[in-house]
Amino acid sequence: MLKKIMRTAALAAVGFLAGVGLSSLERSFAQDYAHTEASPALWTIEHDNATVHLFGTFHLLPAGLDWRSDAVNAAFASSDRVWFEADVLSPEAQAEVQALIPQIGVNAPGVTLSSLLDAETQAALAEVAGGMGIPAANLEPLQPWLAGLLLATTQLQMLGFDPTAGVEAVLKGEADAAGKGFGYFETVESQMRVFADLSLETQVEWLSLSLAEISELESEMDAMVTAWATGDMAALDAQVNDAMRDANEEIYMAIMVDRNRAWIPQILEILNEGGTHFVAVGAGHMPGEEGVIALLEAEGLTVTRH
Repeated sequence: MLKKIMRTAALAAVGFLAGVGLSSLERSFAQDYAHTEASPALWTIEHDNATVHLFGTFHLLPAGLDWRSDAVNAAFASSDRVWFEADVLSPEAQAEVQALIPQIGVNAPGVTLSSLLDAETQAALAEVAGGMGIPAANLEPLQPWLAGLLLATTQLQMLGFDPTAGVEAVLKGEADAAGKGFGYFETVESQMRVFADLSLETQVEWLSLSLAEISELESEMDAMVTAWATGDMAALDAQVNDAMRDANEEIYMAIMVDRNRAWIPQILEILNEGGTHFVAVGAGHMPGEEGVIALLEAEGLTVTRH
């Protein structure tokens, strides 16, 4: 099974999908985070004339969660440049998403989404999409990866998880106001191709499972956000990464490991440049044997958690 993988993938994808016609959704908050005492994990590397702070993010968050800690605020304020996974928030980036969807997110002529699905999955698709106010016919041109991500992202926002309250959106606005520089590890296209380049068989299985398990999204998101906000990285690693490690090597490598490995040389280059930097990437990329922290430590660096 691919249990919980769709949730993880949706979290990874909401950055580039944040501006695709979802901002006006009616939201219903099921969980009150107002009393959560947040202390999300933060790490620092001191190397020669460079300081790099490493912070795991959630791309969507409920507006009622105050995730800022004194340590995060101080590290961010001291940094001259902020690094994100990709530039997905600018109007130019969202225009690129819209241009890429017909190229890598739409089925070949004569192929419909339903033609790729069995009868049970077709019925589940119509039921789930209808519950969100989306005619199933509107999804027919889409490849399974994109249809699944759009449904999961829509459901997240209906539950009150807002991309404008996500860490990247908040930090981007503050960094702009403070005149900080920006850096990016990936492009919009490379992020989209993480999903578009999955085999068709994996995409279909992934979509089918996500439809069957979408009712569990609320409780799973609550558990993940609580683990992240309170700095419980062992729990977050189990919730985000373990299912992928055990269930499907293709998805785990594409979404997590390959990208983690690709970021390490870039972080090493940042350290060589000097200065003070704040790296903010998805929280699931930080923990675990193949996580960013372990990979940096394998390079001989001392990574100190606050």
